Amino acid sequence: MKTFLITMLMLSAALLCVKAGAAQQPTVSGNDMAYMKQQQRDLELFKSQLQGMNITLPAAQQGRVAQMQNEIAASEADQNSSSRTTPAAVYFVSLGIPEEGLLPMLADARRFGIPATLRGLLNNDFRQTAEKMFELSKKDKQAGVQIDPTLYQQYGIKAVPALVVTCGGKFDVLYGSLPVKQALEEVRQRGDCAGTAAQLLKNGEAAR
Repeated sequence: MKTFLITMLMLSAALLCVKAGAAQQPTVSGNDMAYMKQQQRDLELFKSQLQGMNITLPAAQQGRVAQMQNEIAASEADQNSSSRTTPAAVYFVSLGIPEEGLLPMLADARRFGIPATLRGLLNNDFRQTAEKMFELSKKDKQAGVQIDPTLYQQYGIKAVPALVVTCGGKFDVLYGSLPVKQALEEVRQRGDCAGTAAQLLKNGEAAR
């Protein structure tokens, strides 16, 4: 599931670099699949309710809802694929982060080509999630996140923001509100996945 990113302006971040064993291709549990299928059903219901009311969402927001539905369907297929590619890095965030922190986070992660990832919907509600993304998109048209609870499980993410950098059979996890560039520098200097971090930093500089 793809599309919607994030970066905070806080200082003195609690930084934790966790060197972990290989991230095996995730096994999607029955609960995860049921959760994603329920999301898709809820979105269908949300759209049908709108059609039965004298309410029309702005075209941009309608597009967001349709996009979210397509991404959920694509993600279900991806979760069932044995050839799923391990991402170079993932930035774990939440739509509960205040907008003034969230928008810079999204732009920061986007600069380095790192997907911002949510565990699930805002308050478990498609309407609230669509409205939140619509509001963010009015200030940053490229703002995007993906929804993937299996990645949280795969890397044992317990808090956000968190950055995961992967390399073959290992990965580094950093918790805290450091800018993405600074977090990548930490991995480059003392992480197991220094090479991946160095390449991401290079990509980010080229994108400026």
